[in-house]
Amino acid sequence: MLWKAGIEGHRFDLETLGELFSAGDPRVGQDSSGAYFIESATLQYPNGQINSNAAQALIRRINGTARAADSGFQPISLTDRYTAPDGSATVALSPVALMGRVRGKAVATVLDSNGNPVTAQAPIPKGPRYVKVADQDPNVADAHRVLGQLEPLDWYDIYKVWEIVEHAVGGFRQMEKLGWVAKADVNRLTASANHPGISGDEARHARAKGTPGANLSMTMSEAEGLVRRLVANWVESHPSY
Repeated sequence: MLWKAGIEGHRFDLETLGELFSAGDPRVGQDSSGAYFIESATLQYPNGQINSNAAQALIRRINGTARAADSGFQPISLTDRYTAPDGSATVALSPVALMGRVRGKAVATVLDSNGNPVTAQAPIPKGPRYVKVADQDPNVADAHRVLGQLEPLDWYDIYKVWEIVEHAVGGFRQMEKLGWVAKADVNRLTASANHPGISGDEARHARAKGTPGANLSMTMSEAEGLVRRLVANWVESHPSY
């Protein structure tokens, strides 16, 4: 039995974590009341007491993993509700603001030659594998740490993730060769992140030479989606994945 840390957020995001971390360590599940929790050996000190600092680090890594693995995921947070292995609990709930969202998921039914549904074997959840790669590679851990913050990503965060992946992989040409990104999108990302003529006060630089062309514009949402996909491709191509 392990310590459990309560988590809260939008139902869709909690369900996503439940799918990504349905087995292994860390594991995300629900208690008898339907509340979600994270269970992991890293949540306790050697003396058996809860390690709240480890819980904060773990939730950020889990958020980073889910942000890379699922394009619609938004970070969740700890509730400060910890359940001990013996079932006792310390409760200190904190409020959370939820936004209205709509989640869609395509479901396909596989039929056999007689037209009967085929029961598919449940896939191995990728969440713990993403966390394992981050444990072994500090570059992946850095990318997950940036993606895993509770605050919305800005151009500084997005470009940090881009630089981490680019450096680790060996340049954007290598990513282009692998089919992860097109050169035109790299140009749009770089220009939009850096040039105030495109992104105004949100840009990383206050001044830049020249007037950028309209074809170099990329929204922050598009850029975030791009680096999320890059991190997912990078992690899943990792030798230890």
